[in-house]
Amino acid sequence: MKIETLKQRGFELGRVALGCLIASVGFNSFFLPNNIVAGGMSGLAVAFNHLFGWEPDLFLYITNVPLLIICWAFLGRSIFFNTVFGAWMFPICITLTKGLGVFTHDTLLAVLFGGVIVGVGLGIVFYGNASTGGTGILVQSLAKYTPLSVGGSMLIMDGLVTLVGFSTFPPETVMYSLIGLIIISKMVAWVTTGFNTEKNVMILSEKNEEIKSFILSDVSRGVSTISVHGGHTNNEKEMLMCVISGNEYPKLQRGIQKIDKTAFVIVMPATEVLGRGFSLIKTYESMTKNQLMVK
Repeated sequence: MKIETLKQRGFELGRVALGCLIASVGFNSFFLPNNIVAGGMSGLAVAFNHLFGWEPDLFLYITNVPLLIICWAFLGRSIFFNTVFGAWMFPICITLTKGLGVFTHDTLLAVLFGGVIVGVGLGIVFYGNASTGGTGILVQSLAKYTPLSVGGSMLIMDGLVTLVGFSTFPPETVMYSLIGLIIISKMVAWVTTGFNTEKNVMILSEKNEEIKSFILSDVSRGVSTISVHGGHTNNEKEMLMCVISGNEYPKLQRGIQKIDKTAFVIVMPATEVLGRGFSLIKTYESMTKNQLMVK
């Protein structure tokens, strides 16, 4: 194996370890002492700790064995190798962070801050195309071998964990737990897709040339033309498409409205944009159509 590959693999494993460490702090210092059952095997660990006094890290060590066997048997070796490190690292980090103490006994604060910390940690893990195993293995297996989608399978798994929470803790605590679950999912999404505000804008107008000129000269962004056919009239038209940053959109919107009030505009979030003007510095010096200018 090449040195570069080893370095890259080491960096990925280090990132997974860091994510697990961050998530374990949120679990031990916020969720566990406040009985927050925010889904997954860690949520079950909180419930069983309250019911039977089982240590969460020990519970996760034990349940990892059958879950990883299921992963190997039903999901294949590639997913298994991407899962096994995070699946063991998470309970190890929970063991290491046991002594940090409780940061708050206020349930709302525990949900808010714990949800952010756990979400950031899991997001770092997922960003490296890895996971902490747990019910995620069951979710993927259900989605693969049943008609259920990933979302439907996740709903079933988290629903079962929530039912255990309702049978263990007061309804108010479980309601707080659901808020924590939502915060975690949002933080994971933000970490994995970034805080980008770039937008992909598509425009249909009878005044395409004026709008195109406005985008190129006033907004200083590139624009592409795409041939489209009307579904009702079957007439061929040109659609403009451009990618802009979030703070440029109001200017673009005002310009389009000024040129053509009847223009049909579709705006979609662009979760990742690479290239000149975004990840590379844009310059117009000595550009040809086949030349990428980078400073």
